[in-house]
Amino acid sequence: MLDFETLEVKIPKDVLIGIKKEKFIEEMKLFTAMNLYKENFLSLGKAAELSGKNKDDFIEALSEHGIDVIRYSKEELNEEVKFLRKFK
Repeated sequence: MLDFETLEVKIPKDVLIGIKKEKFIEEMKLFTAMNLYKENFLSLGKAAELSGKNKDDFIEALSEHGIDVIRYSKEELNEEVKFLRKFK
């Protein structure tokens, strides 16, 4: 479980015209979590928790925004392919 801290973020009022504050906050949390995951600052589970979504929904959001969920180095991918070829 993450330990939370409250942050104050000032947003110009004209940015929020036509947007509910709750929706804006939800989107900020999601995009922050996705970016921190993408940049390897947070694990998938911690990023999902920060976003306020369960892992499945967070994975879906990552996919919708073109962010890879499964990350393999070239070496890891080659090892995985070698391993899977044994089962042909």
